[in-house]
Amino acid sequence: DDIFKIEYYNRSIDTYLVMHVVPVEWDSEHELEKVMLIAQDIGQKHELENLANTDGLTGLYNERYFNSILHKKELQKLPFILFYLDLDHFKEVNDQLGHMAGDQVLQETGLILKSVVRSTDLSGRLGGDEFVLFIQNAADRRGLERCAEKLVSALNRTFSSTEYSVTVSASIGIVPVQGGESFAQLYEAADKALYEVKRTRRNGYQFAASAAEPVL
Repeated sequence: DDIFKIEYYNRSIDTYLVMHVVPVEWDSEHELEKVMLIAQDIGQKHELENLANTDGLTGLYNERYFNSILHKKELQKLPFILFYLDLDHFKEVNDQLGHMAGDQVLQETGLILKSVVRSTDLSGRLGGDEFVLFIQNAADRRGLERCAEKLVSALNRTFSSTEYSVTVSASIGIVPVQGGESFAQLYEAADKALYEVKRTRRNGYQFAASAAEPVL
């Protein structure tokens, strides 16, 4: 008596379809004889959802989407790793090279984040030069350190014009989330870890003790 729902997506032709398989007739032995197939094009729905959840400049997920994911994880009490990062010297790019160069830096940052995360992870832009990663199923601390080192290296770039040259890097706060922490706890812990990096050295990363404890 179940109704089956099948969703189909063809990336090459940008097609989204959903089909419901509905049982409608059985024989005398109660074996299913006929079903009804109801297909619907839901491409417009997916397009609208993508627009609502995506940052227009970088193509990454936006703050609205990440807050909704955080809310779900808070309810499910699932562990994950939060990477919270911003770009060092980004203001100098805008001031010295112009806002078009600043947009280029943000777009390149988005491409780098997409290239380094796995299909099970999420990357997004919260606004300005602030970005966030959700890392799922992290094996161990050393694996997280390698990921952070890879990010720090990839995001260290130099942008120049005929008059100015600015080196952009990234500072990252890393929070191991045990599951169930609130928005405020997560962002406060991540922000403190990030601030410590920017205060002491920049172009690096710092682990927070946990989302529920102060960073030492």
